Amino acid sequence: MNTSQLKIARNIDEFLDIIKETKSNGRIWYRGMSKANRFLSPALFREKRNIGSEYSGGRAKNGSFFRKSDAIMKSDFGVLGKFKEKYDKLYPEKSEKYNIIDYLYIMQHYAIPTRLLDFSTNELVALYFSVAKDTKSNGSVSRQENEFLNNYGLSDKGSSVHCIDPMFTNEKCYGKREVINIDYVNDIDSIYNLDLPICVTTDNKDPRIKAQNGVFMLFGREYTSYDSREIFIPRITKVFIPNNFRAEIKQQLKDKFNIHHSTVYPGLKGITLEIIEDIEYKYQRDCIEVFGY
Repeated sequence: MNTSQLKIARNIDEFLDIIKETKSNGRIWYRGMSKANRFLSPALFREKRNIGSEYSGGRAKNGSFFRKSDAIMKSDFGVLGKFKEKYDKLYPEKSEKYNIIDYLYIMQHYAIPTRLLDFSTNELVALYFSVAKDTKSNGSVSRQENEFLNNYGLSDKGSSVHCIDPMFTNEKCYGKREVINIDYVNDIDSIYNLDLPICVTTDNKDPRIKAQNGVFMLFGREYTSYDSREIFIPRITKVFIPNNFRAEIKQQLKDKFNIHHSTVYPGLKGITLEIIEDIEYKYQRDCIEVFGY
């Protein structure tokens, strides 16, 4: 069985050393996740009911034959037209500039599950997303690291940053060793007929996408997670951040690189996150002062 390249970073210097190695292979995208036991799969595909038999090539049901991979699942394309129509009425000045990725991104921002999986071209922004949520340490560092290494990189004892090669992805899926700018795709209907994931960018970036150096993987009709596909697994580097070091790395990102809530989320979102964190910090400090823990 193929496995990803599994790495461990206890501080930013170790993390950057690992990233330097990945960059030697070409253009790399990064995705940070707060738990290392999560797969590279968009929100839309995390809930589904398989139709085809899990133990065979498929099965007949209600007079139709379904493949093993067939499933009932949610559809964002089915409501994209409705969302676009209503959004354009509210913000007509933006409608001429937006493309399918822009609308899916906005939908995702407002908690509508989509087939879009966001990455960043900035490894430190991805690291921020990995450590942004405070988590109490649970056990020894060696135990956290061993669970990650011995369980194919899956662990809830820390966070992670996935490193992928977008041009390799597109070459293997569609024979094009390039990242596709969706603004220059003439046959936009072809996007609706994708089977495999494709790595895309867009020119019409809002302030948040710019701040996060955002780029995207657009999934097709096949719902298999990216890091479950045998062809991609050996080309993925997964960096594990043990829970014990997350708070320290988060502070280092803020102090040394000016990467924190307000810079990653420009506007009210960032301000809100900063204030929530201040409230939580004071509460925890007061509890320690009174109760000792």
